[in-house]
Amino acid sequence: MARFGPPSGSAQDDAGSLARQTAWNEALTRGTVPAFVKERLAETMTGKRPWVSTASPAGLLAQRSHGIRPLGLVSGNCWFQFGYSWTRGHYEGWHTALDRLRVEAGLMGANAVVDVTLRVRRMPGTENEGHMDYGVMGTAVRLDRLRESTNPALATVSALEFARLLESGIVPVGLAIGAHYDWFVANGYQTANAASFWNQEIAPLSSFLTRVRRQALQELRDDGVRLGSGVLAHTQHTELYRVEPDENNPYPRFLARYIALGTAILHDSRTLRPFGVRPVTSVRNPRLLAATNTVREVL
Repeated sequence: MARFGPPSGSAQDDAGSLARQTAWNEALTRGTVPAFVKERLAETMTGKRPWVSTASPAGLLAQRSHGIRPLGLVSGNCWFQFGYSWTRGHYEGWHTALDRLRVEAGLMGANAVVDVTLRVRRMPGTENEGHMDYGVMGTAVRLDRLRESTNPALATVSALEFARLLESGIVPVGLAIGAHYDWFVANGYQTANAASFWNQEIAPLSSFLTRVRRQALQELRDDGVRLGSGVLAHTQHTELYRVEPDENNPYPRFLARYIALGTAILHDSRTLRPFGVRPVTSVRNPRLLAATNTVREVL
């Protein structure tokens, strides 16, 4: 009679997974990646393995004309446990993931990582337990005009926008991050209007979220100052969690999280910015129509 059980290779699979996990733990302690990851990155860089890019086909064609060669997709990850400060923990979690992304890009010989996106994730049931998974991903590229670097520049802009910034004397140098967490405890008076049938603003919550957002944006500015740069193309993410009353807290509590990030840039003062006034023709403005010899018909 046949016996039902795990496949014969499951023990080998478990041993292989354990060995890979051990290799990852040892590598992360040294601030690098395991040998099998280095091999994969090297084979991707040399074309032995297929590479993945975040650019569109049209974007890839434009990159080639600007001397940009995509090398492959790189990523960084950090599972973080918060301690005394969720705000500081958020900052450290993001930068740990970014440092690991930069290590992979450096091993591929990249001098920049573009289209960098950041993702945050909680495991189900851990909303208030102080654990967060930070993940970052981007396309490692090599620009002909830049030399190889073990510390590639990171940017949230696309590769083509990266090249245009360089042409304008603007150098992306990294990512600036601003984050702020805070709690709001609502008493009965502050939440009484929430049960009303009228459309109205809950002013205490609006004021609370405004304060959290402004503090996060100030952290973004401070991070840009730390890099000695300005910040452009910033994106933002906000969340508000409601925690119901319990035996220790008679009123509902709200946890707000606001994250802002952008590309830190330096401007070469010796390079003139190619800005100026350009003539345009509009079919909507009668004064412009009267002053031009070219008139288009709008169907």
